[in-house]
Order: sequence, then C-alpha cells, then structure tokens
Amino acid sequence: MKTVLVTGASGGIGGAISRLFARNGYKVGMNYNNNKDVAERLANEIGGEAIKFDVSDGSATENAIKDFINRYGRIDALINNAGVALGIKPIIDVSEEEFDFAFGVNVKGVYNTVKAVLPHMIGRGGSIVNVSSMWGISGGSCEAVYSATKAAVIGFTKALAKEYANSGVRINAVAPGLIDTAMNDNLSDSDKTLAIGDIPLGRIGKPEEVAEAVFFLTEKATFTTGEVLNLSGGEII
Repeated sequence: MKTVLVTGASGGIGGAISRLFARNGYKVGMNYNNNKDVAERLANEIGGEAIKFDVSDGSATENAIKDFINRYGRIDALINNAGVALGIKPIIDVSEEEFDFAFGVNVKGVYNTVKAVLPHMIGRGGSIVNVSSMWGISGGSCEAVYSATKAAVIGFTKALAKEYANSGVRINAVAPGLIDTAMNDNLSDSDKTLAIGDIPLGRIGKPEEVAEAVFFLTEKATFTTGEVLNLSGGEII
C-alpha cells in the first residue's frame, strides 16, 4: 500500500487532501499540532493515522517521520500543507516574534519535513507537493510576511526539483487563492464580497479543489516537476 504524509491535516485543505488520498488507496499519515480531536476523528473516518508534531521543530519532525516510515516500510508522497497566517496588517505592526513564528512554520517546517523524507525517496522515487499561496507569486498588501514565506516555498520547490530530479523525486507546489477554510473566518461578509469581486471565476475556492490539484501533481503529472499550479480562480494570471 502506498503511503502519504500530510502536514496540517486537521485544517480544511489538509482534511480534504487526506480524504482524497485515502479514497484512492493510500495509507494517510495526518500530522497535527494543536487540533487533536479533529485529527483523530478524521483519522478514524478514513482509516488514517493522526500524528502529533510541530513541523517547526526539526528533531520532533525527524523522529515522527522516521516512526511513520518504520511502521509502514515506505513513504511515497509528502504534502506540506501546514501553514499559519498573521492576519492583515502593515509590516510596521508585525512583531519580530510573529515574523519568526510565520517563517518557522511556513518555511522551516517545509525544510524539516523534506529533509526527513528525502533520504527515503532517493533512488526509489516519490512526490512532494508544497502548498504555497497566490500571494507567494504576486505579494499581498498588508500580508508582507505571509507573502514572503510563501514566496520562499516556491523558490525552495523549484530549487529542490532541479536538485532531486535525477533521483526520481518530483517536487511541485500549488498556489491557492481565497479558499473556504477556517483561516478566512476572520473576514466579514462584506470583505468576502469585495474579495470575490477580484476573482474572475466569481466565487471562493473549495478545499476539495485544492486537494484534486495536489493529487493530480502526485499521481497523474508524472512528467512534471518544479511546477507551481495556480489555484486562484484567475485572480493571479
């Protein structure tokens, strides 16, 4: 049985990704850090395994991934979905602690998981998909730090794709726009209406649509590496 590790699996996008992979015959390792009840409930639903660790902690990440691989004997795919946002505010109002927190999860977290997984993929093949953001492509006003972390994920993806293509490992990214998840619950109805006005397709994206793109890059796009798939409904072209 193929295996996949999904970070941030207790969130809306992570949950949708986990469900889709499970439906397609994967054993799903579902990373969470805080939302234990949500992660364990979903793991029971899909026959996956909820695994607690903080992706920004290198040792904890390495140990958890090593245990997962030891149990199942392999890892075929890694989906780096764990991420945090700081809210909408100008850079002068962002503290150093907030900056470090965002980069710790969004960038160092990807570094930690990739570094732990790659030795088990080199030579036998595998797929890594990193979840970036449309703001990593274009930059979002009053979301400078978040945009910077997601731009770093894109650069990291492209460099690693070149670095490990000869080893049979494909490394791609998706860049979602506004998606209907709890991360956007802080937006008022009027803010959402304004945001939708900037989306040519005229609606907010669904977590399941991001999951389909991630699964496509993992299973179907076998001649694709170093790609960033834009999932913004046409907002960023």
